[in-house]
Amino acid sequence: MRYSLRSGVMALALAATPLIPAHAQTAATAPKLVSSHRDWSVYEVTDSRGRICYVASEPVRQSGNYSRRDPPAVLVARLPGTTPSEEVSVQPGYAYRKGSTVELKVDGREYELFTDGDHAWTRKSEEDRALIGSMKSGSTMTVKGTSMRDTYSLDTYSLSGFTAAYEAMRGACPQ
Repeated sequence: MRYSLRSGVMALALAATPLIPAHAQTAATAPKLVSSHRDWSVYEVTDSRGRICYVASEPVRQSGNYSRRDPPAVLVARLPGTTPSEEVSVQPGYAYRKGSTVELKVDGREYELFTDGDHAWTRKSEEDRALIGSMKSGSTMTVKGTSMRDTYSLDTYSLSGFTAAYEAMRGACPQ
């Protein structure tokens, strides 16, 4: 079961800085910066389901034919549970075109993410694991998506510091 889609818990949003899971915006605790690692930062937040840790980064370069949008980001969250799960999500700063997909590339290796509103995810946990593995060994990631207004964005992310941030996230939320 995909935690994000079934429970709504990981509908990640950019409504506030730092980036926080949408459900946690009204939760008892505010996000806490755990550490920063070059271009990636580690946060933790607690809600009624437990502690969630996540890494987040904003693009180092943005292009496209859009006129304006909110700040985009990529997050990798470690979700609570008997066996913690990890999930990659993309937030483009706009609502995706209904039924569209997102093209994500890590050093040329391609991944296709499905969209729902203003978020995109992989379809299966195995794809998250493969994408996270690519992010750990990669240097650059690009994300291309199409908005509901048929404009597109192409964002470039540095993966510098991702592995250190990812390990810090796992250490901050071991269970």
